[in-house]
Amino acid sequence: MKAKLYIPHPALQEFIHNIGVYGADFTKEPALSNKYRFVPSYQRYIMFYLEDPVKVQRVYSDEFVEKSVSLTVGPLEKAVWLDMGRRHLALGVAFKPGGLFRLLNIHMTELHEQDFDTKLFLGREIEDINCQLKENTDNWDKMVAIVETWLLKKVARLKPSIAVDLVMEKLIQSAGNLTIEKMAYEACISTRQFERRCVERTGMSPKRYARLVRFCKAYHLKENFPDATWTRIAHMSGYYDQMHFIRDFKEFAGITPSIINDEELKSTIRLHSYMT
Repeated sequence: MKAKLYIPHPALQEFIHNIGVYGADFTKEPALSNKYRFVPSYQRYIMFYLEDPVKVQRVYSDEFVEKSVSLTVGPLEKAVWLDMGRRHLALGVAFKPGGLFRLLNIHMTELHEQDFDTKLFLGREIEDINCQLKENTDNWDKMVAIVETWLLKKVARLKPSIAVDLVMEKLIQSAGNLTIEKMAYEACISTRQFERRCVERTGMSPKRYARLVRFCKAYHLKENFPDATWTRIAHMSGYYDQMHFIRDFKEFAGITPSIINDEELKSTIRLHSYMT
């Protein structure tokens, strides 16, 4: 798989973490599986799929459902399976905490465990962006420039940033190891106000978001260092209790850590390690 992460334009860095382009030709890499277990991420995404359509299978369904060319992904707490087709090319905009809320002005709980055609939120302009991107699939820098130009036109109409957004970014930098009391103190509001704002802007409570951040770090580490033991991964991720680690893994990934074996790690594209 080929992948490249871009630091966004300075005017976009307040609410966008990165813009990534990801490509895989499974016809030329038969050893890799095009089916991928995508565990929940603490980031929110707008995705553009520029080659074969992506299909998604959720835990409550036995079927893969084909998705839109441009997809807005809400807060997820359950793993899904992705069928990435035979030729995969995607551009993803990864938002900082509160970033997607600021762009769409939609309470994030309304998007919980769902994904939507981005046209529903941002209109037919998305069709023009899709067309421009498909005309430049051989030039990733140009693709990113197209999306940045589009997003820069949105900056003046963003919902304002608040202290909660900055504190949640610190939570990510700490790998989920900040207490809600400390975060509320740094945001200069009560814990109840902090929790309400966090749910509005991320789609989940601060404590649950912190658990998800910590779990994501563990999952990313295992993808990047498949030879590391799960005990080592848990310790590196800030888990001091093995049972808490297993509980979070079962809840967010839907399986226990031991089920992900070496062979699966070798045959996957390790998408999460590219997307952060």
